Amino acid sequence: MLYSSFVAKISIKRKFIPDIFLKKRYSLQRFPILLLILCSLYSYGDTNGSYATTQIITETLPDTLPADTLPFQILPDSSISDTSLQRNVKESKDGLDAKVTYAARDSIWYDISNQRVHLVGDAQVTYKDITLKADSIVFDWKNNIVFAIGRKDSTGKTINRPSFEQGDRHYDANKIYYNFKTNKGKISEILTQEDEGFVRSEVVKRMPDDVLFGSHNIYTTCNLDHPHFYIGSSKIKINPGKSIVSGPANLVVADVPTPLFLPFGIFPLNAKRKSGIIFPEYGEDKNRGFFLRNGGYYFGISDNVDLALTADIYSKGSWKASAASRFNKRYKFNGDMRMTFANERSFSTELNDYTSNKQFNVAARYNQDGKARPNSRFSATVNFGTSGFNQLFASNTNFNYLNNTYQSSISYSQTIPYSPFNFTISADHTQSTLTHLVNVSLPTFAFNMNTIYPFRRPLAIGSEKWYEKIGFSYSMNAENQVSNADSLFFSPSTFQNLETGFRHNIPVSAPFQVFKFLTVTPGFNYSEIWSLQTTRQNWDPETSTIDYDTIQGFATTRDFNFSVSSSTRVYGIVKFKKGKLQAIRHVITPSIGLSYHPDFSEPQWNTYKTVQINEEGATQRYSIFGNTIYGGPGQGKSGSINFSLANNLEMKVFSKKDTLQQTRKVKLLDALNLGGSYNLAADSLNLSVISISGRTKLFDKFDINFGSRFDPYIADSNGRRLNQFEWNVNNRLARLTNANLSVGTSFQSKKGTTTELTDLQRDYLSYSTGEYISFDVPWNLALSYSLFLQSVNSEAGDDSLTFTQTLNISGGLNLTKNWKLTASTSYDFVNKEFPTASLGIYRDLHCWEMSIQWVPFGVRPSYSFVLRVKASVLQDLKLPKRSDWNEF
Repeated sequence: MLYSSFVAKISIKRKFIPDIFLKKRYSLQRFPILLLILCSLYSYGDTNGSYATTQIITETLPDTLPADTLPFQILPDSSISDTSLQRNVKESKDGLDAKVTYAARDSIWYDISNQRVHLVGDAQVTYKDITLKADSIVFDWKNNIVFAIGRKDSTGKTINRPSFEQGDRHYDANKIYYNFKTNKGKISEILTQEDEGFVRSEVVKRMPDDVLFGSHNIYTTCNLDHPHFYIGSSKIKINPGKSIVSGPANLVVADVPTPLFLPFGIFPLNAKRKSGIIFPEYGEDKNRGFFLRNGGYYFGISDNVDLALTADIYSKGSWKASAASRFNKRYKFNGDMRMTFANERSFSTELNDYTSNKQFNVAARYNQDGKARPNSRFSATVNFGTSGFNQLFASNTNFNYLNNTYQSSISYSQTIPYSPFNFTISADHTQSTLTHLVNVSLPTFAFNMNTIYPFRRPLAIGSEKWYEKIGFSYSMNAENQVSNADSLFFSPSTFQNLETGFRHNIPVSAPFQVFKFLTVTPGFNYSEIWSLQTTRQNWDPETSTIDYDTIQGFATTRDFNFSVSSSTRVYGIVKFKKGKLQAIRHVITPSIGLSYHPDFSEPQWNTYKTVQINEEGATQRYSIFGNTIYGGPGQGKSGSINFSLANNLEMKVFSKKDTLQQTRKVKLLDALNLGGSYNLAADSLNLSVISISGRTKLFDKFDINFGSRFDPYIADSNGRRLNQFEWNVNNRLARLTNANLSVGTSFQSKKGTTTELTDLQRDYLSYSTGEYISFDVPWNLALSYSLFLQSVNSEAGDDSLTFTQTLNISGGLNLTKNWKLTASTSYDFVNKEFPTASLGIYRDLHCWEMSIQWVPFGVRPSYSFVLRVKASVLQDLKLPKRSDWNEF
C-alpha cells in the first residue's frame, strides 16, 4: 500500500534527482510517474489495510527522515542545502496554492495516463476551507477538477449523496463538479438551506464569489424531502447571506398550483434587519365599509432601530395611520414608541350627513439597563390621546377598549456616590376618558437623605450608647401641577391655573431595647409646606353661596407630631412525640404606640379661617391650604393609642425527602393581622374601625387572601357614624362594614419537548404577542374566585349586604401533538351569567399553523381565522379572516 504522504519538493542527495529537474526548474507535480516512484520509495505496509490517504503538500520535509521508513539509506550531501534546492526547484504556475487532502474507505487507485485519482467508498477531498464528501470522487489533478457522485442501494435509493461545505455554507446534491483553481462548480439536484428556507434546484452553477444560479427551482421553509408547499421559479439567483432573487414565481400547496403568481421575488437571508412591504389585510366593516388594514412599509434601519409605517383605509372615508419604532442597545437601553392618527367618518341620522371624528394616541416606553449607569436610572412610560380613541380603534386582543384612563410617567433618579443623598426628577400625566379631565405634574422634584446618626462614634468600642442610636433623615418634594379638560388643555387658560408647592419632612427616631426582648422607638416628625397659592372663602349674601378666591403669594404652614411605639415577639411551641406531626409553632408580634398631634386649626398657627355657611349665620373653619398640592395639617387635637397584633402559624412534619433532618416545615397561616387605634383627645368616636387581614397558601397550591373591617359604632341610614356603641344598641361588639376573599390556584403538567427558537424568531414573537402559541406544556388550568361584601346598616341594626362574586377559569389542552385548545371565561354569581368567554383552537401544520379565536358573547363578540407559514421570513404569507364586534 502506498505511503500516505508524498511531497512536491524534497531534499535528497543530488545523484538521485535528474539534472533536467534542477536545470529547467520543473515542478515534480508535472511528472506523475516520478511522484509514483518517489512514493514507492517511502511505501510501507498497512496492517489494517482498510483505509488509505494521500496528500499533496507544498511544505518541505525535515532535514532527515527515520531510516526505518526507507528501503535504503540516503546520505546527506553538504554541497546541496535545502535553501539552494528551493531556489532551483520552481512550482508550476498551474499548481494549487494550498494543501489538498483526499481519502477513501474502500480503495484509491491512480490513472497515471489521465492524471486522475479515483476515491471509492466514503470519499473525501479537503482544500483550504472546502470539504467535499461523497460515495465516489474522481480527482483530476491535471485540470484541478473533482467530480462527486453517490450510489444506489438495493432498493434503488441514492445514498451517500455528495455534500459540499465551505465555511458555514453547505450543499447536498446528486452530482457535483468543482474546479479548485477557478472556484467554479456545477451541481445537479442541489438542496441547500438558506436561513429559515430550503432551496432545491435541478441544476446550479456556482461562481467564484459563492453566488449560485439555478434553474427549475423551488423555495420552501418546510424541511421535509417532499415539502408541503413551495414557491416555484424557473430561474433564481442566490447571494449567500444576503438574498434570493427569483424570476416569475408561483405558490404551490400540496402539489397543487395556486392562482398566486409573482413577477419576481426577493427573499432576505441575513440575520440583519431588512426593509420591505407589509401586506395589508382585507375585509369589510359594517360601519366603515370595505378596508385594507395594517398595510405599509417596514424600515430595518439597523440592528438597534427599526420603523414600521402602517395604515388602514376604509371605503366610506375613515382612515388610520400609525408609526411604530423599536430601539434596543445591549447593556444600555431599550424601548418602543407608537403614534397613531385616525379619522372616523360616520353617518349622523340627526344631521342626515357624514361627520368626521379625529382621534390620536401616542404610546412610548423607555427603560435604561441597570448596567449602563449604576448610580442613575432613567425610565419613561408615555400613553396619552383623545378620549374616544380606545373605544373606536382599540383591538379586541389586548382589551384596551375597556381602559378609561391614560397614564404617563417619566423619571430620572440619581444616587450621589459615597453620600446619603439621592434625588429624582419626574413628570406624571393622568387622563380620564370618562370625565375628559387631564392632570399633569411637570416637573416633580424629590430630594432625599438617608438616615444618619450624628452622635455615633467613628470607631465604636464596646456597646452603643443610647444617644448613638438617635438618627434622622430628610426629604424634600417640589411639584408643579395643572389640570384642565382635554379639549382645552393646550389653551392659554390652562397654565393660568398652575399650582406650585413644596414639602419638607424631617423624621427623628431613637430605638432602644428594654429587658433585651422589648423594642421601644420614640420619634418626632416635623413637616413644613410652602405654597405659592392659597384659598380664601367668602359668604355672598346676594346669592347665598360661598365664593372661592385664589390668592397668589408665598405662604407656609407646618405640622408635627410626637410618637412612641413598642413591639416584641412571643413564641409558642407545642411538640408531639408520636406520629408524623412533630411540632406546631405560633409566633405573635404585638405592637402598641402612642402619638400626639396638636390642633393646627387654632388661630396661632395661621392655617385655618372661619367662613359663614348659611343665612342663619352658622360658621365653619376651613384651611387656606386645602386646595393646594400638598394640603395642610388636619384640624383637631389627636392623642391616639395605636395597636396591632400579627400572627404566624407553622408546623413541622416528618419528611423522607430531607435526608439530613428528615423534617419539613408547613405554613398554616402566613399572616393574620389585627389593628386599630383609640383617640384620647377626641370628645366622641374615640375608637377607630378595626381591620383584620390575612393570607396563607394551602398545600403549596391554593393562594388565599382575606380581609374585613369592623366598626364598633352604629351608623345612620346614610352611613354616618354615631357616638353609640353597637354593644349598647344591638348587643354585638361591632358591625361588619366590608369584607373580601380571594382564592387562586393553577395546575399544569410537566413540560414536554421544548421548542428551540433562534434569536430572530424570539424577537419576532416578542413583537407579535398573541399571534403564536406554545405546545411545550401539554395542559394547564388556572382558577380564581373573588368575593366582596359591602354592609349597609341602620340605627335599628337592620343589616343588608351587597356583594359581588365571580369565578374566573382559563386553561389549555393539547388534544394531540398538533392540536391545542384554549378557553377562558368567568361567571357572575350575583347576576347568574357569564359576562364573556373566549375559545381558541390551534393546529400545528408542520411548516404552517392555523388558529381560530372566538368570543361568542360579551361586550365585543368576534371571531378570527388565520392560516400562516411559521417561518418569520414568510410572515406575510397568510390567510386571515376576522369579524369584530363592528364588522360583518
